[in-house]
Amino acid sequence: MSDANRTYPLPSLAQPNAHGVGIYWQQGGPLPDWDARGYKTSVVRDPAGTILLAETCSSGQIAGNIWPCCCLGPQTSDGGDGGWGNLYQTDPRAPTDQGTLSGGVYSEGLLLYKAHRNRFNYLLHDGHVEALKMEQTVGTGTLTTPKGMWTVTAGD
Repeated sequence: MSDANRTYPLPSLAQPNAHGVGIYWQQGGPLPDWDARGYKTSVVRDPAGTILLAETCSSGQIAGNIWPCCCLGPQTSDGGDGGWGNLYQTDPRAPTDQGTLSGGVYSEGLLLYKAHRNRFNYLLHDGHVEALKMEQTVGTGTLTTPKGMWTVTAGD
């Protein structure tokens, strides 16, 4: 999201497909702004049922690399981020071995999910961690259009 010349306009969390409180600001300038705006904790109405951090697995994760530093949802149906779903927990289209790619970053989430007995770890806003099946996190949504724990709207 554009930082709008470092004014950081916060998008409405009531808009369709709005998820949690995380924002990935696209900043101008050579140095990061350590005081960039974010949401107040009070926007999270159900801290014990709202995801703060989601486990995700990408072939680009190496020591010292921040990518991917965010998770857009449990599953993408179309790559969604211009690649092999590396900003999602899983991408059913992603290859399962490096040999099938000519390069790039891709989701390894399906392999991790299976290795964790079909569960991912989630840190929730109240500070507790749960190992849950993806379907347990989406509420009235779906894996590709999640609601439930992925939004700040209680009861969806």
